Amino acid sequence: MTALTIILTVGLVLVAAFIALILVGNRISDRTYKPTISEMIQHLEDCKAGRMSRGQFDEFSCVRIAYDPRLDAIREKFNDITDDPQNIEGGFSETDQTALNALGKNKIERLIDELRRLDANQV
Repeated sequence: MTALTIILTVGLVLVAAFIALILVGNRISDRTYKPTISEMIQHLEDCKAGRMSRGQFDEFSCVRIAYDPRLDAIREKFNDITDDPQNIEGGFSETDQTALNALGKNKIERLIDELRRLDANQV
């Protein structure tokens, strides 16, 4: 083997190892948020009942649902509801991060209905 062949072989091995490392790293760290319709309904039911924790609220409101634009649109509507002071009665707590009034809860119920219609149309 010539020196050039050895250098090329070592280079190819290093490139292959680097690519493998990237692929394994991506596989391990894949944290794509993929809630199902029923999980989203449960989050909204918890919100309406005053049981939405800070972690649940942060994940649901902040993490884009990249795999389904319809579900992400509902998540955005949720954010519009929880960002509007007209829908809030105050009294935020660790177990109730939205503190919605009757108007806000009614709007959340409409989102739940929208999700149920989506779910029914998938069958």
